[in-house]
Amino acid sequence: MRSTLSTIVALKIGGALAAYSSLYHYMPVAFEYGADSRVTADITFGAAPSAEPVRVVMDSGSANFWIWSPDAIINFGSPYLGFPGPCNASVPARYDPALSPYSTLTNHNSTYAYAGNAKIVSGKQYANDTITLVGGSGPIPNVQFALENAGLFRMADNGSCIPPLYDEAILGLSHYDKEKTAGPSFRQNLFESGQIASKTMFMWFDKHLGALGNLTGGILFGAIDTSKYTGPLVELKNVVAEYDIGVYVAKPNITINGQTFVPDQDTTCLVDSGAHADYLPFAYDGGMEELFYNATGGQLVDYNGVVSFNGSCELIPQDFNITYTFAGVNGKSVDVSVPLRNYARGLVDLSNDNICLFNLEMGGCTFGAPFQSAAAILMDDEGDRVAFAQAAVSEEGAGVDEKSLVVMGLEESVAFWESL
Repeated sequence: MRSTLSTIVALKIGGALAAYSSLYHYMPVAFEYGADSRVTADITFGAAPSAEPVRVVMDSGSANFWIWSPDAIINFGSPYLGFPGPCNASVPARYDPALSPYSTLTNHNSTYAYAGNAKIVSGKQYANDTITLVGGSGPIPNVQFALENAGLFRMADNGSCIPPLYDEAILGLSHYDKEKTAGPSFRQNLFESGQIASKTMFMWFDKHLGALGNLTGGILFGAIDTSKYTGPLVELKNVVAEYDIGVYVAKPNITINGQTFVPDQDTTCLVDSGAHADYLPFAYDGGMEELFYNATGGQLVDYNGVVSFNGSCELIPQDFNITYTFAGVNGKSVDVSVPLRNYARGLVDLSNDNICLFNLEMGGCTFGAPFQSAAAILMDDEGDRVAFAQAAVSEEGAGVDEKSLVVMGLEESVAFWESL
């Protein structure tokens, strides 16, 4: 008999999942107001009395977990990929394993590349230690993460050698693949250590009204909160290439002001909460981009290659949305409508304050933090599965609704997918 969501919930209430009742972890996340903001969480590393929360990028476009080591140095100043520049800077220590009573170190080389190899970090050790998800489920013991002691950033310099902004830590959320994932993988670590009973991860964002500002949401590892989305949760095919890591989906249809466009660029779309912007798959040499702008009646314009609102950011109507329609498996489809206000993140042109620049561009296809701010996304390493639904419906900052919480083991996660 085909399982249904109500069946799974009934089993949970009846006690069939009692063994899993505590096997999940909740982590609050945010998409802060800022031009280069991504989805982030505050995490405390170690148990030293002096330990303070670190702002960590929650990156569904990668699979590895790292933080800078106490002796880390970044190099920059070269405009060329892979070439050291004339500038070096020490990274302020945010975690020191020598000060944490539960830390253990192992020698293990690691190298991770981001932004088309424009940012490369490397290290020589892994640490195992307790981490605490600030505002979440509390401390998690014996979590493994890499300690990176060197960074190479492609960035031209005028001779001032002023250090660039850089990430303090990155927690990769992508699927774990034992053949391709370098590691350490936080999600796989949770599963192998018995902290969660399924390989699922569920991320959502809450509804935001009022002035432009920070957006809030959460991640559940090993569970799902069905109150965080509306309409169907629809499985999509993960079309990730053999040599890639991450979640890739077929390009969606795009609707704005009642007009629907079938993008003309031949590409697939990366789902990447660690990206600050979305990129729409309109071909550079096609005419569809112009038709897209025309459909908005002058409300949106191309401003030096950036999609922009023709007016100040606060004037963007609350109900002005862009809708993405994704084809799901078994002939289903799902709409995710993103308020255009969520694309206004403080990117400015000081010479023109009557234009609101968006974290939205044309060409290629990436669904980054702005898309995530309105989407509920379920991922499962069993089968590299992914599902989307419409989020931005729950009360801002409400956290987990215990009445709508479904904690799953491996068998229950299979039944859940069958119910979609």
